[in-house]
Amino acid sequence: MKKQWWHRTVGYQIYPKSFQDTNGDGIGDLQGVIRRLDKIAALGANVIWLCPVFPSPMVDNGYDVSDYMDIDPCFGSMEDMKELIAKAKEKGIRILMDLVANHSSDQHEWFQKALRDPYGKYGNYYVFREGRAGGPPNNWRSIFGGSAWEKVPGRENLYYLHLFTKQQPDLNWENPELREEICRIIREWMELGLGGFRLDAISHLKKNYDYEDLPADGPDGLCLAFDHINNVKGLSDFLLELKEKAFAPSDALTIGEYDNMKPEDVEAVIGENGSFSSVFDFSHTHHNVYYPEWNGDTLGMFNDYRDRLFEAQKVVDGRGLLCNFLENHDKNRCIDRFLAKEDRNPHSIRMLPVTNFFLPGIVFLYQGQEIGMRDFPKKSMDEYVDAPTHAEYEEFLKKGLTPEEALFRINSNSREHSRTPMQWDGSENAGFTTGTPWFAVNPNYTWLNYEAQEKDPDSLLHFYRKLVSVRRRPDLEETFIYGRLIPRLQDRSGILAYERRDERNRILVVTSALSEEMRLPLAEADATEALMNESELLLDNYETAPLFEKGELTLRPWECLVIRLGGKERGTD
Repeated sequence: MKKQWWHRTVGYQIYPKSFQDTNGDGIGDLQGVIRRLDKIAALGANVIWLCPVFPSPMVDNGYDVSDYMDIDPCFGSMEDMKELIAKAKEKGIRILMDLVANHSSDQHEWFQKALRDPYGKYGNYYVFREGRAGGPPNNWRSIFGGSAWEKVPGRENLYYLHLFTKQQPDLNWENPELREEICRIIREWMELGLGGFRLDAISHLKKNYDYEDLPADGPDGLCLAFDHINNVKGLSDFLLELKEKAFAPSDALTIGEYDNMKPEDVEAVIGENGSFSSVFDFSHTHHNVYYPEWNGDTLGMFNDYRDRLFEAQKVVDGRGLLCNFLENHDKNRCIDRFLAKEDRNPHSIRMLPVTNFFLPGIVFLYQGQEIGMRDFPKKSMDEYVDAPTHAEYEEFLKKGLTPEEALFRINSNSREHSRTPMQWDGSENAGFTTGTPWFAVNPNYTWLNYEAQEKDPDSLLHFYRKLVSVRRRPDLEETFIYGRLIPRLQDRSGILAYERRDERNRILVVTSALSEEMRLPLAEADATEALMNESELLLDNYETAPLFEKGELTLRPWECLVIRLGGKERGTD
């Protein structure tokens, strides 16, 4: 694998609206990011992924872009953006922006012109189709619920496609003029000094426009036609063109939101000459301990999570690097998602990030993850503000859930939990704003906050800093980036273990999701001699040393260990 600057990425995702407000309007802004750059640098991050800050009506919190070449006033100005890029660079941090290229806002100038002339130049920037039998062109369902087709106002039988909300019309990537316009936008941003882009919903650009109705998969008579709208044959042609014309000239880091990558896709997507630097590993995103299939069973879900992590790595098979993460703006907090209430404790919450932090790939943390921010369940749907959250609630009701059951499901998995304001300190509104916050602050901020943890050397914040420092240690970093992955102990329930190995190092990572001790014969980890001969403990979530005796390793409840194996075994295959 050819070495690239971005292989060392430890990224930090920021949801600007909830990060830091500096002008008292209750909405986070770019100056707030600038104010907190020292905190991000202290964590060890060298890349910031900034969720959309383009002008937007905010129907989907910025993922409905009305102007790709400006900054929304609620976040600041272009001058603020340039200042952020420059000041981050001084600290060795590169900025990634979030490119929403599958769709625009319905308020974008392109779409407004398209509505006036659906068969003209800008009409061809979008997907307009005639309806059938008095209804939409087909029975595709939007990812956010309801029909994926919206009738064009003032037109008797004309519809436009929207895979997300109706205010987010899909762009027509079959149109080369549209593709060139997107490439031009990217090039202009890269000239300002960006490190690259995270590309939203990028696997949806190509559609299979077969307008026959599909078998309904719900009581609404609609079908979520993923085979027709996700990773469709021909997508790679669009993506390669995007790379060659927009990204390659500036050596950009590009991370695709690319779901369901198949083994045969790897080379074209993230291989040596692939379209992207990396893609997000979605193997764990459907895990939630309170989903009906798990019903509070942390251990059963953990075993499935382990198996899927290893399967995702097997698909890639060393041909590229995945992006490993536990939290982002579209998922609720990992402590609440992966651990049943009775399983949450200081050891288990430190064990979670170790499970995938040292796997092959680059790493991204999400704002507040480093201090263990938590979900904030609501007493009523009126307390949620996200339109897709309310749409999901209505879908639960249509499926027969009671209002109480539907609210429980929302409280268990709403993406809005990740969007509560960042908890900086114990002052009013957690130090996020001097005004009224746009979204309610979690009441636990009085004790769970950044300032308190920075003062406590045993805090989760300091544990995350240690995670990064271990990964970045000069004599270990290349092993973590390029070393072989060797899964271990896969037959042991509740144990996720693997080695990273190259000619210089053997590093064993072991994590336990068990609430009781587990004795592991060292031979099962193929490390008997190595563990007994000059090994180095790199990381542990217990204050006292791990238990090695009589040829066995005793893992304590929820323990995680990272060990550089010593002696003659080190660095050999």
